[in-house]
Amino acid sequence: MATRHSVAWLCRQLGVARSGYYAWRQRQEAPGQRAAENAVITAEIQAVFHEHRGFYGSPRIHQELRAAGHPVGRHRVARLMQRAELKVRSRKAFRPCSRARSGAAGVVENLLLQDFLPPAPNRCWAGDITYIGPPEQSTGCSLSNTQC
Repeated sequence: MATRHSVAWLCRQLGVARSGYYAWRQRQEAPGQRAAENAVITAEIQAVFHEHRGFYGSPRIHQELRAAGHPVGRHRVARLMQRAELKVRSRKAFRPCSRARSGAAGVVENLLLQDFLPPAPNRCWAGDITYIGPPEQSTGCSLSNTQC
């Protein structure tokens, strides 16, 4: 279109200043120092993001970059992650399965059938596992055995 019409005429039609058009074109050809820094930081953000398999969000990535000696703000990290379309994967909460009929591994049938009066001592044993979810989201358990 610029071959048929002059830049001045096109700028008048669009309601922009000619100097603004030329400034925009120069920015497109040679981005400034901030854009170059953003490109370097985005590459580092992507490296940390993929190193942690997509589970790190902007606060943790910000901490990683600061620990590596890169002076960068947390909002800048969040903005660059949005521009790079890096979306955090959330971890599923651990849910123990206690039903044998669902086909869960390691779950056995209830052989006692609520009969807690065996014919002789030391004939049947019962146990219980209680799962505890600490703040770090690692799985802890408490075991108890009972002799009938």
